[in-house]
Amino acid sequence: MATLDTNTVSKLQDLLSINIDSQKGFQEAADTTKDISLKQLFTEFGQKRAHNAAELRQVIMAAGEEPTNSGSVSGTLHRWWIDAKQALTGNDAQSVLNEAERGEDSIRNSYQSTLRDIGDPRAREVVERQFKNVREGHDRVKQLRDSYRLKNPRG
Repeated sequence: MATLDTNTVSKLQDLLSINIDSQKGFQEAADTTKDISLKQLFTEFGQKRAHNAAELRQVIMAAGEEPTNSGSVSGTLHRWWIDAKQALTGNDAQSVLNEAERGEDSIRNSYQSTLRDIGDPRAREVVERQFKNVREGHDRVKQLRDSYRLKNPRG
């Protein structure tokens, strides 16, 4: 792969950090929830985000750069909020799904922003493919959240 410009590498590093955060967040949610269907969903999403991170690492290394190994500060804070919310609500599925959807909104927006700014064809192809996966994940979480809301309306 040709050398990527500094802006593209920076954007890919940001996506890598976000995927690291997302993978950790989904794994923590899967480990914590008592709901079997949520556990399976969060495990699946965590695996997809780990795959995204591995793919982004390859693109960054192919460009001769060193990929980051850590998540972002905001991701750490978001995971903390999910942990706090779970502790306060007794692992309430609706609350966990609300926070998961908020996280999915954030990662979706990051991918959209990156796609507006990235020009390299190989990097763009990877980001576009991952963005499709992220959108599908967002929609599944939102649909599940709405389904739980209908089953368990709060007065």
